[in-house]
Amino acid sequence: MAISIRTKLGAALAIGVLVGLTSAFLSLLLLVVAGFLIAWGQNPQGVESFFESLPYGNYSSKAFSRLSALLSQ
Repeated sequence: MAISIRTKLGAALAIGVLVGLTSAFLSLLLLVVAGFLIAWGQNPQGVESFFESLPYGNYSSKAFSRLSALLSQ
């Protein structure tokens, strides 16, 4: 199974946070983003449908498409 670019980016971000714990809040925020990227890389449709079911889901749909376009370049 090939690992997607989102999963690699999330894993790299998580490792970076764990190596350089400079600020507890910043580290927590980056770990949340890393977890999101890893989950999104493993199951994109599931993550997107989860966020679209939350309030303001239409905004997250637009954000996902923009982020996906940015990461695929």
